[in-house]
Amino acid sequence: MSNPVSFVNLYVSKIQTFVQTMEDLRSMNDMVDQDSTLFTRYFADPNARKDIVEADATAAHGSIVQILFTYDSGTPTQKSALFKMLP
Repeated sequence: MSNPVSFVNLYVSKIQTFVQTMEDLRSMNDMVDQDSTLFTRYFADPNARKDIVEADATAAHGSIVQILFTYDSGTPTQKSALFKMLP
């Protein structure tokens, strides 16, 4: 059986990381919304990844929009339960 103190401390730490990541992705998605050329310019660069294409980045952007919608939904919102875990 896991040590409950270690487990819960790690669990809360992962929630904090998750919340920070979600908020970072929100900001980055806003940047894509504000500059629709970001992906196009990236994939025009010779140093761009070759294993993905612009359509993949666009699809990921759309997926993040949907994940954020779920994260922000509910009464209270889903994120409010997570925010309670923040210091």
